[in-house]
Amino acid sequence: PAPAPAPAPAPAKATGKRKGRGKEEPEPTGTPLERCALILGALLKRKDASWFAEPVPKDTEDYFTTISSPMDYGSIQSKLEAAGYPDADAFASDVRLVASNAVTYSPEADNPCNKAARAHLNEFEKQFLKQGLATDDGAAAAEAAEAAKPKRAKRS
Repeated sequence: PAPAPAPAPAPAKATGKRKGRGKEEPEPTGTPLERCALILGALLKRKDASWFAEPVPKDTEDYFTTISSPMDYGSIQSKLEAAGYPDADAFASDVRLVASNAVTYSPEADNPCNKAARAHLNEFEKQFLKQGLATDDGAAAAEAAEAAKPKRAKRS
């Protein structure tokens, strides 16, 4: 039998320290919705993903009176797998809804769920842009990065 082809080298991990727009970033591959699935997978691997992995329990006090359109990563994943999204923007809209619901229900900036939501949105917008899916030249990514910064109480 012919020898197996050598495995492709693993892509280098980005350190996140690089600010310049270097040429090292590999071109995104796969269909836009395949790239969406990769982004969702990365969000679900985060240690603070438990807030968003499954639907909010039905007995959560005032949640369903406060939040009119509940959304979670598990529901997004099912919809992705069922080809329920017409395009990457529809997927993005649901991911953003997860974060916006969390911040609406837990508006205090130091609330752990609020912090996690802002961090997730920041990570999502960064990845969405990096995967070549953003149509706003990174405006949402810049906004999410700003919103994810810790809020400091002003001392007088």
